[in-house]
Amino acid sequence: MSQTAPVSMLGRVLALLDAVAAAGPVGRRDLAATTGLPAATVNRIVASLLAERLLAEDPDGLRLGLRLFELGTTAGQAGVTLLDVAGPYLVDLHAAFGCTAQLAVLDGASVVYLLKVGSQRQRRLETRVAGRFPAHCTGAGKALLAFGSPEVADAVLDRSPLAARTAATITDRARLLADLRATRRRGYAVDRAEFQTGMTGVAAPVRGSGRPLAAITLAGPTEALDVPKAAHALRTVARLIEARLG
Repeated sequence: MSQTAPVSMLGRVLALLDAVAAAGPVGRRDLAATTGLPAATVNRIVASLLAERLLAEDPDGLRLGLRLFELGTTAGQAGVTLLDVAGPYLVDLHAAFGCTAQLAVLDGASVVYLLKVGSQRQRRLETRVAGRFPAHCTGAGKALLAFGSPEVADAVLDRSPLAARTAATITDRARLLADLRATRRRGYAVDRAEFQTGMTGVAAPVRGSGRPLAAITLAGPTEALDVPKAAHALRTVARLIEARLG
């Protein structure tokens, strides 16, 4: 569905990047339809973004370029970054549990996944690196809301409809707030098939300066994931990451 085309050049560039991020491999004609920009404008901007490696193109269409990932990894504080520290731990968690390990941050009412370590042999988890997903039904999102300030949680719940992704998604505000309180008490969040049917996720916050910087998660088939064991491992790894970040 097309939208009103942005007026400024920066707005046009951001609209194109957002459209590519949302759609994955996408053609230029579809980009024009999605953003409301003229085809000639899309072609001109895309050519510049390709030259700067902000976009990449293959036979399936346009994708976000490696330079965006490179910029993202240096967006933290000077010195060692969260991605540098967390990456090896996620590999270890995946190896130990055979489940998908992820690192996510809260951005507005969404969680954005920065790292994902999984296997082609696993049941496919419907997340992706740089993907945005609703906070209220993901383990990472619930961990970040539960351990953040009440004002942040209220703002997210006020602006975001609690839409159901599965039959198990919590769509009642009072029930969700109760779930967040339980999350704080036990020290970790659990997504019980609320994001994806048949899949359970466990998440623990990584904190810095008294607030959650990110969440690390393990997710796998409900029948295979040992929630208490996964929670213990995640909380231990979160403390190790915090110590490394200082």
